[in-house]
Amino acid sequence: MMPIGLAARHLNKPYAYADGTANQLAYWQTHGMITGMPPDANIPANADYTNTNESLERRARAYLDINCGHCHRAAGPASTSGLFLDMHETNTTKLGLFKTPVAAGRGSGNLNYDIVPGKPDESILVYRMHATDPGIAMPELGREQVHKEGIAVIKEWIRQMK
Repeated sequence: MMPIGLAARHLNKPYAYADGTANQLAYWQTHGMITGMPPDANIPANADYTNTNESLERRARAYLDINCGHCHRAAGPASTSGLFLDMHETNTTKLGLFKTPVAAGRGSGNLNYDIVPGKPDESILVYRMHATDPGIAMPELGREQVHKEGIAVIKEWIRQMK
């Protein structure tokens, strides 16, 4: 199992430190915690999934990127699933829209597609995010409870899909 990991795009945002708010990456570089960082303009940044000033699409994709994209990407341990949830994926089938599961077993919840546009409750993605059974729940690592706020963003994203 590969542990959940962070990318610079997940950390490229303001953070409230004891001595004031600063961009996390710039703060770390200033304090010698990282070196060799490119100029700020060259570092991508994900949306904050809780920031309702961002588009729902950016918020949902950012949530999936940090929570699922480490495994569900072309070079990740879940690459054989064909479901790629990292920020860089543009193919809607690989993102799960009307994509049948490869081998979800009982993880499919007797549902047909990873994402059914407009119907979050018929989507395997939502089913697995809601699950607490270790044989069904996603993500597999670093999770002991259902993340209701994250699921709400993903459900609304799917609900608004055409």
